[in-house]
Amino acid sequence: MDWLGIGVLVLAIAIFIGVLFLRPVLTKLAETLGNTAETVSTLNKSLGEITSETTLILYNTNETLVDVNDKIGKLNPLFDIVHDTGEAAHHLTATMASYTSVKHDRAQEGVNYINKKDLEGILRGAAFVYYLRQVKKESDQVAKGEAIHGENI
Repeated sequence: MDWLGIGVLVLAIAIFIGVLFLRPVLTKLAETLGNTAETVSTLNKSLGEITSETTLILYNTNETLVDVNDKIGKLNPLFDIVHDTGEAAHHLTATMASYTSVKHDRAQEGVNYINKKDLEGILRGAAFVYYLRQVKKESDQVAKGEAIHGENI
């Protein structure tokens, strides 16, 4: 045997030993790749199901939005009416406020006149007389009602 033959024999033994050490690693790698292929297959099926359900959800969402937009379109005239009513109420209250401010000024002038002339006692007396007349009218009406009621029995 010459040196070339010995070198080839040593190289062959080294490759054989390397294959013996790499065999378990390659076996595990093959198992891992098999599991990965199964996982990818399952993922593709799941992704298909998820995609179909997502498409259904998007379709239902679009239908709901169309319905909501239609109903909002029908409510717009109502909101316009409410807006117009609010503006009318604002104009009315502004008019009433200006009217009452004029009346308030006149009433304040009257109060100042009463205070200036010391007529407060007379006004209280007149109010008391008015109150007594009202009570008398009510009692007369009650008495008249009892008399009519008593005759019917």
